[in-house]
Amino acid sequence: MTNKGLSRRTVLRGMLATGAAVTIPLPLLEIMLNESGTAHAQTKTPVSPLYVTWFFGNGSLPGRWKPTRTGSGQAWELSPQLEPLADLKSYLTVISGLENKLVVSGVEHPTGSAGATTGAPLSGNAVRAPSIDQVVANAISEGAPYRSLEVGVTPATPNGPQDSLHTVSHRGPNSRNNAEFDPKAVFNRLFMGGLPEPSDDGADRAAKLANVRKSVLDSVQQDGASLKQRLGAADRHRIEEHLESIRAIEQRLDTMPSGGGTTSACKSPTAPTAGKDAQSEAPPAVNSAMVELSALALACERTRVLSFMFSLPAAHVYYRHLAQDMNDDFHDTICHGDAGDQSSQPRVDKGVMYTMRCLNEFLTKLKNTPHGSSNLLDSSLVYVTSDTAWGKVHTRTEWPVLFAGKAGGRLRGDEHRNFPGDNLSKALLTVAQIMGLNVTEFGIDAGRVTSPLAGVQV
Repeated sequence: MTNKGLSRRTVLRGMLATGAAVTIPLPLLEIMLNESGTAHAQTKTPVSPLYVTWFFGNGSLPGRWKPTRTGSGQAWELSPQLEPLADLKSYLTVISGLENKLVVSGVEHPTGSAGATTGAPLSGNAVRAPSIDQVVANAISEGAPYRSLEVGVTPATPNGPQDSLHTVSHRGPNSRNNAEFDPKAVFNRLFMGGLPEPSDDGADRAAKLANVRKSVLDSVQQDGASLKQRLGAADRHRIEEHLESIRAIEQRLDTMPSGGGTTSACKSPTAPTAGKDAQSEAPPAVNSAMVELSALALACERTRVLSFMFSLPAAHVYYRHLAQDMNDDFHDTICHGDAGDQSSQPRVDKGVMYTMRCLNEFLTKLKNTPHGSSNLLDSSLVYVTSDTAWGKVHTRTEWPVLFAGKAGGRLRGDEHRNFPGDNLSKALLTVAQIMGLNVTEFGIDAGRVTSPLAGVQV
């Protein structure tokens, strides 16, 4: 029998040639859990569900987003815009019928974003309340290296000064958590103690940077060999798979320039395939890199709370890589300018379908990542939403809301529930209660609610 006594905070440690410390976090192993797999062996504390806000800008086509039938299992079917998630249907709880009662005419995107994430109106350019991810972080993040992590795929900018346009994560008024859009910077933060990537500004610095190409994994081999002697066969196998996945990310990032240029640490004879999105187009390679890094961060509990901003509210993004006819501003030209109704804007549909394929990649990665006795998607609640319902005219009804994952058994999944005219803030209160918070109300003013969505939580 293996020794059930390894701390959840155990990491592999090493040192790069530059003198930078390296820490490789570990996934949740059997040796870290009690016999039933429900609590940490050393502290006896229950294993907490993980939380993600997954946000996409510019809304959906409500007529193609909402499933036609409600119910569970075979009683309902995915809508056309949710069809990219077909393989994950058993993990989905679709919530339809909700209204964002905080949307204000003339500032629909910023007030819509604030309503969907904070349940509160704006005060000038500032939100009035913390966002749901930070409310959850207050309850479940103690002991995690990062209280929360915010990443994004495209920094395509919106027009407007409101804080709720530039992030969906807020600690409170005038306290934004801005997303990191550079995969290399996220990698450094997770595995190199937050060390920023140095600039190539001198011969001595350049020589040191050349040595950074030595793998962070190579630097922790001795520590890893020592740990493996304490593990059972299943945990040894999981450690090996975990380190192989980090190696793959590291090798990919070696060909991805950070920002607009490269340093000697990133130069490669292989042409770069992607980097921080400098063209406002949310390229698939950047999404893939952020998906893998996010899954590692959650699996290793570098954080228990993540905000994944696929695109910002009202983002002026160009999905030109999808088709020749998509080389237009998705917000201004396509959403607002194209003819059609809530079921028939073909170019809008093409953009939303691409967004959902990227969401599918994220959720699939969670499902395929072991975590304790199950997987990350079983152990997580992913709240998917946007800053408007139908972007063409900024509708506030039939707001896109999707819960993905099982939250450690607190969600059934494979359901579509319709709540016609109900307050969107009820979704936020439901999230808070699913995540174990002892709260009975949420939101401010028109966003204030005192009951959750009935029947959603197990």
